[in-house]
Amino acid sequence: MSFLEKFANSYTEDEALLLLFFAVFAFFWVVFFAALLLNHFILAVPLCIMAEKAGYDYPFIAFIPFANYYLIHILPMKEYSFLGMFKTYERSKGFWIYLSLTYFAPIVLWVIAIPFSFIPFFSIIFGLIFQVLSFITVIAAFIARAIMYVDLIDLYLGKENSGMSVFLGIASLFVFIMFPIVCIVICRKEPEFGFGNYYKPISMQREED
Repeated sequence: MSFLEKFANSYTEDEALLLLFFAVFAFFWVVFFAALLLNHFILAVPLCIMAEKAGYDYPFIAFIPFANYYLIHILPMKEYSFLGMFKTYERSKGFWIYLSLTYFAPIVLWVIAIPFSFIPFFSIIFGLIFQVLSFITVIAAFIARAIMYVDLIDLYLGKENSGMSVFLGIASLFVFIMFPIVCIVICRKEPEFGFGNYYKPISMQREED
């Protein structure tokens, strides 16, 4: 009797099905995390090149999770605007808006919802409110991510191609690995403020001249 036959005979049909389920489940998560890791490094390389050519002092943070999103937010020099409702030239605030809507807000909503779920009457009312707030949070997080993408792409395509920047930014929300590929294509282009001028953009130099 071969090893495979012995292995097959050592388990009942139900146990074999259970093992198969866990194997498929484990395989799915391994592939999922491998894809996330691959996507992270495919984005990190061109993002690091962008930061280095722009003259930013710490381009290596492109390889650090979450810090890479901070880098994407701060590289563009234009005013950050969240649908015109919030505007600032301190672009790091845009990063915190993105982080809050994407990661913090859902956790806060769940923490608030848990106590109400044990109260019969309030659980129904708050359940509806929770669903609405969750939907609004998800939409707001998608908008914040799109703004992050569009602003960075626009830095390299320029104002004359702002329509293309918007298209590519929004499309990157729905097409996996599209944003990293766009970054690979544009990473060697000159940013709007010139090579090495992150801390002293060309526009500022011209004003001084």
